[in-house]
Amino acid sequence: MSGSAPSISPRRIGILGGTFDPPHFGHLAAAREALRALGLDSVVFVVANDPWQKTAPTGDGVGEEVSPVDIRLAMVAAAIDGMDRVRLDDREVRRGGPSYTADTLAEYRTDYPEAELFVLVGSDVAPRLDTWVRPEEVRRRATIVVMERPGYEGNRPPAGWGHQVLDGSFPDLAGTDLRRMVSAGQSLGSAVPPTVVTVIAKHGLYGAGR
Repeated sequence: MSGSAPSISPRRIGILGGTFDPPHFGHLAAAREALRALGLDSVVFVVANDPWQKTAPTGDGVGEEVSPVDIRLAMVAAAIDGMDRVRLDDREVRRGGPSYTADTLAEYRTDYPEAELFVLVGSDVAPRLDTWVRPEEVRRRATIVVMERPGYEGNRPPAGWGHQVLDGSFPDLAGTDLRRMVSAGQSLGSAVPPTVVTVIAKHGLYGAGR
C-alpha cells in the first residue's frame, strides 16, 4: 500500500479498481463524490496488474494492449498526489497474474475485518457484474456503488446485487478516447491532471511526441 498508514483503522473504505490507462478527471471526481456522499474514511485506487477482461483474446485472437503496470502506477500516483483520504494500492500488482476483485476483497477483509467495503463501478460496467470471477464472493464482501456514466445512465447491476447509486455528474471521459487523442497530437489538458500529462510525455505513451 502506498502512502502512510492511517493511525486508526478505517471503518468505511471505497475501492476504485481499474486499468487507469490513463487516470483522468472522471476517476478523481468519482473518488471525491464517494468520500462525501458515502461518508468514507478513504478511497483506494487499486491498479489492475492484468485486467483480464480487456487483455483476454477476443474473436480475432487478440486482446487489448495496456501500458506497462509500473507506468500506470506512476500515473495514478501523480493523479492523486495531494488528495485527502485518497490512496494508491498496488496489491494486485504485487499479487501478480490476472486481477480479480474477489481476491482483492478477500485481502481487504483480512486486513480490515471490521470495515465496510464499497466497490465503485461505472454504470457501463454494472450490468456485467455476473461475468466477474467468483461474483458471489464480491456480493458477500462488499456493497456495489454505481457511478453514472454519460451514455449509460440508468444501467444497474443484475438481480441479486445489493447496490447504491452515487449521485453526481461525472465527466464524459474514457481511456480509449484519451489514448486516441494523444496519438492524434491533441492535448489532454482538460481531461487529466498536468502531472499525468508529464508522465505520458516522459514515457511516450499512446504515441506522444511522434
